[in-house]
Amino acid sequence: MPTIRYTGDGGRYRAGGVTFEPGDEGEVSPGLAEHLVDTVGDFEYVTLENADADKTTNGDDASEDSLAGEDESPEDDDLVDELQELTIPEIGAELESGRFDDRLDAVAEAEREGKDRAGVHDAIGVRRAEIEG
Repeated sequence: MPTIRYTGDGGRYRAGGVTFEPGDEGEVSPGLAEHLVDTVGDFEYVTLENADADKTTNGDDASEDSLAGEDESPEDDDLVDELQELTIPEIGAELESGRFDDRLDAVAEAEREGKDRAGVHDAIGVRRAEIEG
């Protein structure tokens, strides 16, 4: 599992059952590490064990964009409205139920287009880690 370091200016950050304070390092699943480093941004890789495999399978941004169009469905258009009506705990419960497991990228994109709440993005990252785990 990759080891990451919390580089935030202050405060605690809890993700995937690990609590980080500034400068703390911890091992997390590859999916959660990628979420924390790439999406949250207050983390950096210390070791990349098994993380390189995730990065190479994702490809570059251009290929991700071309794949995104293939996965989109009419349902995804309604996600923005649906997510805006739910609280963060309600979205967390939906994610834990597995309802969105086949379209977590679409949920993340819909949240970015909507309220763009950090708590929702964190819950998506945790769910990705659970699926990969």
